[in-house]
Amino acid sequence: MALSTCAASRARTLLRNLCAAAASLLVLPAASVCAGDRPAAAISLSTYLERNGNLAAGPGAIRIDSGASEGGAGRVAGSWSSSTSAPAMFHRGVRYQSAQIAPLGSGINATSKTRRVGWQYSFLTAAPAGIHAYLCNYARCIGLGGASGSTGAFEGDNGFSNFVFAFVIDGRDPLSPALQGSASQVIVSYE
Repeated sequence: MALSTCAASRARTLLRNLCAAAASLLVLPAASVCAGDRPAAAISLSTYLERNGNLAAGPGAIRIDSGASEGGAGRVAGSWSSSTSAPAMFHRGVRYQSAQIAPLGSGINATSKTRRVGWQYSFLTAAPAGIHAYLCNYARCIGLGGASGSTGAFEGDNGFSNFVFAFVIDGRDPLSPALQGSASQVIVSYE
């Protein structure tokens, strides 16, 4: 059965629109990572907050993890650790994000599941009052209650995922001097 020229044109237009709409969606399911592929990219704090209908980035925006979480008690097959520099921050009220921290090691793969994640971040000078820190993987961001700790909040997520640190400082003024980042590290145990 042949389509009329008009119907065929409408079908092509509909298909183009569907493809464009699908391409604009940010979908990062754990199952989409295959062995040998790159690890799933971590989402940005802005994307996470927008996806969850919350445009604020203050302490009430997402669950704050003080490091006392009891999750991650499952069997552990291995762990990896990697670090990057914390970002330099120049203005209050702006979300700053570290570079992606990729998993290291030959034991981690697309079937691995995260158990526990430890973190540590620092700056070259004392951080100002009102700083909020977050740790994000491909699926979620959690607020960090301090400069170091560990959490089970990512338990069960795909272990073959990058992480990023994100920071925002309350207010709207420029920082003078800028807050210079130092080391940011994650230690991820996985099964």
